[in-house]
Amino acid sequence: MPEFRFIDLFAGIGGFHHALSDPAFGGECVLAVEIDEEARRVYQATFRDMPESAVVRDIRSLTRTPKGLDTSLSVLKDLVPDHEVLCAGFPCQPFSKSGAQLGVEDPTRGTLFFDIMQIIRAKRPEFVVLENVRNLAGPRHQDTWATVIDSLRGEGYTVAGDPLVLSPHQLPPELGGRPQIRDRVYILAKRGPKADPLAPANSASRRPDPSWSPDSWRIEDWLDPEDSIREPGRYRLRAEELAWIEAWQDFVQMIPDDTLPGFPIWADAFVADPDISEDTPKWKAQFLQKNSDFYRQHRRLINTWKRKRWGREHGLSLVLDDFPASRRKFEWQARKAQPSAADRDLWQLVMHFRPSGIRVKPPSYLPALVAITQTSVIGSRRRKITPREAARLQGMPEDVFEVAEVGDQAAYKQLGNAVNVGVVQHAARHLFASGGRNWGSLDTAVALAV
Repeated sequence: MPEFRFIDLFAGIGGFHHALSDPAFGGECVLAVEIDEEARRVYQATFRDMPESAVVRDIRSLTRTPKGLDTSLSVLKDLVPDHEVLCAGFPCQPFSKSGAQLGVEDPTRGTLFFDIMQIIRAKRPEFVVLENVRNLAGPRHQDTWATVIDSLRGEGYTVAGDPLVLSPHQLPPELGGRPQIRDRVYILAKRGPKADPLAPANSASRRPDPSWSPDSWRIEDWLDPEDSIREPGRYRLRAEELAWIEAWQDFVQMIPDDTLPGFPIWADAFVADPDISEDTPKWKAQFLQKNSDFYRQHRRLINTWKRKRWGREHGLSLVLDDFPASRRKFEWQARKAQPSAADRDLWQLVMHFRPSGIRVKPPSYLPALVAITQTSVIGSRRRKITPREAARLQGMPEDVFEVAEVGDQAAYKQLGNAVNVGVVQHAARHLFASGGRNWGSLDTAVALAV
């Protein structure tokens, strides 16, 4: 018999399901809701024991009538199976910095939180675990955050008012950590007044083991051997990508020690007199001025560098102006790993091709997997991470996409939208303990491992 039953709203490819159905937790998923067709296909291919009727496309097919009215609580109570735990990684686009940040005012997605609350009112589960982007608790969404917390408290749930922000790179491997920065807000709620509302937020800390350092991660330990990768050419860098890195490799090595800046480097702003108008945003004006100052300090070196051609070994002959605008921008975040010019070697670091530029980091943990094409590049391998490796960083089964026969781009997107399995377990373990349940306790996990 399962220890408890849970429902998985906005389920994606099943991060919550993997976390809570783990033998250490013993949960059984009795309902999953996911509107994305490809993600739902992966979910059903992964969890074949779930009846097809238990995987629903749209939450509003439960919470709204055909005329768009709220389903009555008595009807909703019959539609949704009984469960002790409600999980929901509700849509983050209304709160994400990459979106318009409309919050609950978003007409199509932001109000889905209220559909969650309808189910909570109808079924009154013992525990609620919600996940969203860190920006949900940011200054632009204070009213939204207050609405979420007040709504749960209004239904008799104890929940901390301060945001609990967790990331897998802050957890040691034995607690389910993974070498990936992925800051997410977790809202942990327990029904009834007996639970300490601060207990989950206090005990499920961002850094549970202060003696363990995230700098201890080594991304190489989490990658597949090169000869085990099927069709490795799909992940190797293209000729133009190699040319971009070649150019910036030359740049970081030509700049003298201790003068390579940490602020975003914009090659287009390498001018003696920056064009800063009165209506230029303050942050942009500062970057334009800093790049101009840096250019004047290294004018001769930079002018020589800008005249060079790149990619000749790969059949190209590109000057800097041939690069896309975002590839003429560079973010050096590897000073800790390579402090001097003599040490600087991009091919020993991790790179991320972002809309804001090429970001370079130490080869310890990766930037967050995201739902757009920003796959991390492993310099030592001269390739991007594979979907199998990306799934590993999320705590998912490595063959999850092979079973469902999903292409690479869809796999990266789905992983970028997924919750991290180890982080969910860390948060849930402490929430359950605050309510007197030992589901997922470390003692149980250790016993099962032995």
